[in-house]
Amino acid sequence: MRTFLFRLLRFTLLLLLVTGGIDALLLKGLHMRRTHVFGVWNRTVHGEINADILFCGSSRAQKHFDARAIGALTSTRCYNIGMDGSQLDLQLPWLITYLAHNKAPRILVQEVDMISLMPDSALFFPSQYEPYLDEAPIYRAVSRIDHARWKDRWIPLYRYTRFGYPLAGLALQGLFGLEDTAHDPLRDGFARERKGWDGTFDHFRAGHPNGVSRRITQESEATLRTIIRTAQNKGSRVVLVYAPELDEMQRITLNREEVMAAFHAIAREMHVPFLDFSRVQLCAERRWFYNSQHLNSAGVDRFTPMIADSLRTMLARTP
Repeated sequence: MRTFLFRLLRFTLLLLLVTGGIDALLLKGLHMRRTHVFGVWNRTVHGEINADILFCGSSRAQKHFDARAIGALTSTRCYNIGMDGSQLDLQLPWLITYLAHNKAPRILVQEVDMISLMPDSALFFPSQYEPYLDEAPIYRAVSRIDHARWKDRWIPLYRYTRFGYPLAGLALQGLFGLEDTAHDPLRDGFARERKGWDGTFDHFRAGHPNGVSRRITQESEATLRTIIRTAQNKGSRVVLVYAPELDEMQRITLNREEVMAAFHAIAREMHVPFLDFSRVQLCAERRWFYNSQHLNSAGVDRFTPMIADSLRTMLARTP
């Protein structure tokens, strides 16, 4: 019996050593990726960004703020860390992680929208968080939504039983430098969408003939204040921005004025400007959008000089 237990222990230790080594190697590969979402994550945690102007928010930040073009117009270093499918409660730990590894920006542009004031109930593209679970703010935030994340962090290779071969394939690409860096869909974190109208809004409106209301939670209002305060405590100026939104969508949002009033109130309380671009002329025409919430490439090119002009004014007043 003693011999059997010794062999079992030796086998278990050897198994942990092998699986732990493979897990560490694959994680290294994910940390070496330079494209798409992992590329943005890795530049963040490796302290490679250090932007003068930082754009933060949801997909409406990621797809509306052309960091490189805005940087050229403002003569600054800009970067976009907008996260597709995220709400404020996931954007806050992302910002905290950024500030832990990079110098604070002169200006933080925090995007807000009609669903900002409700918390996340699910993780969009959940495997993107896997290489960064050792970042305490990230781990706490994703564990609140996905209680099994402790297994991913502490059990070797468990994450690959959950997310399968695609995640391992991405790791191997990073490890052996097999990425297509020439066609990275994210340029300084910005995703340019060369799309025409996709029709999803028409289906949405047909399913909501009486309009739609958006939730406002005190929890999310408090999170927005914390985002502002976190940046201010690092010496950054903060500006809240509501990017262009299709006018047709605005008209069917029943409590839109209530949501906008909440943003204005928080901006006044925290002494930050609130720039509302949802009333500009391009919001009246579908040709500038591919759905009700997101500008297409042509729309972004029309919006870019507008936001750049506002930021130039702020920079002139910022040390």
